Amino acid sequence: MVTEKYKALIERFPLVPIRSDAHLNEAHEVAQSLMLRAEAMATDEAEYLEVLLGEIAKYESKHHALNIAEIRPHELLQSFMKDHGLKQVAVQEILGVSSGVISELVAGKRELTKEHCVKLGQYFKVTPALFLPKVCA
Repeated sequence: MVTEKYKALIERFPLVPIRSDAHLNEAHEVAQSLMLRAEAMATDEAEYLEVLLGEIAKYESKHHALNIAEIRPHELLQSFMKDHGLKQVAVQEILGVSSGVISELVAGKRELTKEHCVKLGQYFKVTPALFLPKVCA
């Protein structure tokens, strides 16, 4: 059964392929509003969100794909910090390091340790291997 809430979602943001970055931003806003709200989603709202996230992923993989192999660990950390709105002090707390160490890690003047990679992986819900230095062949 289609609920009024689902109909409102379709009116707010129809489920169509995302065609531009502006459209992507609108999709992100709708997805975040659903994921961050206090009340539980109805089944059809959850299905709407699943399809919307799929469309977001398709667009981002085509237009904003990152070649992780070419990104140095500190650059990836900077990207994650920007995407999650984190300041150095927050990452400092996640890693349990001093302000001087976090500055050096973010600037690439110091390598992330395996322990740092594990903590970052857990926090960002990605494989810790993303943050390990890449081996050049």
